[in-house]
Amino acid sequence: MKLGVCVPYRNRETHLHEFVPKVGKYLKEQGIDFQMYFCHQVDNKLFNRGATKNIAAKHAFEEGCDYIVWHDIDMIPVEGGGADYSYPKDAPRHIATKISQMDWQLKYHEYFGGAVLFTKEQVEATNGYSNDYWDWGMEDDDLFWRCHKEGLTSDSYLIGFKQKFLRFNGINSHAKIPIPKKFNNASHTISVLVRAQQIYEKNPIFLIGDNNRRYVEYPIICIPGFDYSLSFNNSRAIALTYWNNFDEHNYMWVKRYENQWSWITATFDQDERLSHLYLNGTEVDSKGGYGSPSPYKWNGRLKSYDEDFLWLGHTPNEYSLHNKSTHFKGDIAQIHVWDRNLNEDEVEKLHLQLPENGLLISKNFNQDKIENSNIEIIEEDIKIPNSILPYRVEGKMRCLFHEDEGIVGGQFKKGETTARNERRYVLEMQQGKINHKQDGIKQLKYTLVGEEKLTPWAKMLNIEL
Repeated sequence: MKLGVCVPYRNRETHLHEFVPKVGKYLKEQGIDFQMYFCHQVDNKLFNRGATKNIAAKHAFEEGCDYIVWHDIDMIPVEGGGADYSYPKDAPRHIATKISQMDWQLKYHEYFGGAVLFTKEQVEATNGYSNDYWDWGMEDDDLFWRCHKEGLTSDSYLIGFKQKFLRFNGINSHAKIPIPKKFNNASHTISVLVRAQQIYEKNPIFLIGDNNRRYVEYPIICIPGFDYSLSFNNSRAIALTYWNNFDEHNYMWVKRYENQWSWITATFDQDERLSHLYLNGTEVDSKGGYGSPSPYKWNGRLKSYDEDFLWLGHTPNEYSLHNKSTHFKGDIAQIHVWDRNLNEDEVEKLHLQLPENGLLISKNFNQDKIENSNIEIIEEDIKIPNSILPYRVEGKMRCLFHEDEGIVGGQFKKGETTARNERRYVLEMQQGKINHKQDGIKQLKYTLVGEEKLTPWAKMLNIEL
């Protein structure tokens, strides 16, 4: 099996002189037969990393390579660091998982850049990269989503079962559940099985590149006043908000796409003053933009409320103190509250067994009636997916120095060009408005200006788009 190392290139001569010998040495020591292809965009247009990667891959396959690695020129595999460049038989494989620039952590949860291995068949299935991301950002995310659409990501399910649930319309649906006793100022646990939807026609998705952006909360379950709630928001996250007796606001969140059943659990330990947030029985991890730190420590005591009801789908107040609030759109299947903080093992197994000790509220809408307004009762099969992730093999990469081109001070350094890429990916690609079969390696338009032989096993392709 021969590997084509496909690298987009422009104005990185120092990196080129380090990449060629060091990556070449690493691959030879692994016994990999390889050829390197550097695709150099020599025109005056904005740099197009996706198109240059596609061009390099096209030449690699035409010259007999069996598989490729799309590789950033500033990523150097660390000797003994586990980066495996062998043939990825079953699915595309991401190997840049521990990066020196990120303290040897994953860059972010769905990160699919740095170095990714594809077979020829996998490239054909995904149609490679989009050719329409110019300047910095999002082409790697787009490739990841193509893999997801083609069933080439690590999608797994926690459990599946038939269930009745409440459907909230996002306009005027809401419900109330009586609270048998006050629980929110002491140790307790709250858990909900929910599937959220965005309300695009009212509130656009929160985008980094939108200078007028603001968070909008869709309350899943709350105590009136919005001072204590689990909610979905337009940044595509499920958020927990609560207050202490010093009127300090505490906030936790976990990233979650719309239209996915999610088992969200929050535990509160008043003695230790710690809250934990879980998605599908697994505690939230703050690494890589997946969620907030958990556990989270608060000061004083939890704030006390005198309300007799938990509200579902809406808060009686139109606005919270921090974010605009509107009606929740989506489905709620189960709600449970305990007057103690469940331990980690109990939370992990909630989908299999509900602990009876301390159980205050248990609403499973297969059996339970509820005081509601404008709610539809639905019954169907429920599947609870875990997070969508690439297939990965842990590999350490040393990141060569270059100026930061990403997010600086909460904004894209490249400004409108990256903001445009973000809109294309989030609002078009992820929403199914782009047919990836019509934008990719099969639709390339370019001119090969010339080739340069760098070494017996590396060449430069000079191209214009």
